[in-house]
Amino acid sequence: MGSMPMELFLSDEVQRLLDDFASLLDVRVTFFSLAGERLRRGKEMRNCTYCSLVHEVLHGYDRCVSMDCDKQREAVECNEIINYRCHAGLHECLAPVTVRNRVAGFVMFGQFRIDGDEEPDWQLIPEEHRESLRRAYYELPCFTDEKLQAVLGVLKTLIDYIAVRELAVLQGDRLRNEIDMYIEKHASEDIRLPDMAKKLGRSVSTISQFLRNNYQTSFKGLLLDARLKIAEKMWRDDPEATVAEVAYASGFCDQFYFSRVFSRRRGMPPGKFRSQMSRAGKVNISGENE
Repeated sequence: MGSMPMELFLSDEVQRLLDDFASLLDVRVTFFSLAGERLRRGKEMRNCTYCSLVHEVLHGYDRCVSMDCDKQREAVECNEIINYRCHAGLHECLAPVTVRNRVAGFVMFGQFRIDGDEEPDWQLIPEEHRESLRRAYYELPCFTDEKLQAVLGVLKTLIDYIAVRELAVLQGDRLRNEIDMYIEKHASEDIRLPDMAKKLGRSVSTISQFLRNNYQTSFKGLLLDARLKIAEKMWRDDPEATVAEVAYASGFCDQFYFSRVFSRRRGMPPGKFRSQMSRAGKVNISGENE
């Protein structure tokens, strides 16, 4: 578990927070996974008009992707927010998101100007596109050095918050996924909580507390519900299967106990559910609902 790579899970709360940050500054925020893939959740934030024109008229998109990769490596090496000017003459800031002392992804905000920046060399741009590019360039937000430092300070605070928030999501989502996969694979077998805890590399108390907090149930309750879902699926596929056959196939060693559990948790005896599936099957076969 300790050697597994971190992945950045973007919760809705984190996405809204960064969306608000971007809207206040009129900049674009982009999330990157550790592998450099762009993560899109929440509000879709497109390139500014100036960048779109640069891609179309001058450099294409590949040059931007290459620079993004280079700057991500640089951010990992220095482990801090880096501010740079891209080949199109715009400023961007890239911040690594560190979870449990490992980089889990990146947050980039940018496409802005800094007061006093040297203009791009407009003479290098085809004359028919020169004016539209120049106009789009000056429509971009412009920060003073003092304001940029204040913005970077706020961004660092947000990144620190995201790291704490994402750690909780990361741990919870991963453990939930591991539990769900284990139960799905072994529900019909004779398994116990210590078996699952050992397989997942967690303590029994950790798993028990996680189930109470995130599933609002116990291991026994989770297992029973998974077995009942197996039984329901079996009757949907084969309504003629007997109660005893379904009970044993879904992991119960006693058909009478199975009937009690099914009735208590599903609000009807298993025989009634089986009859409903049988009638539904006949309707599907005939194509009529008589």
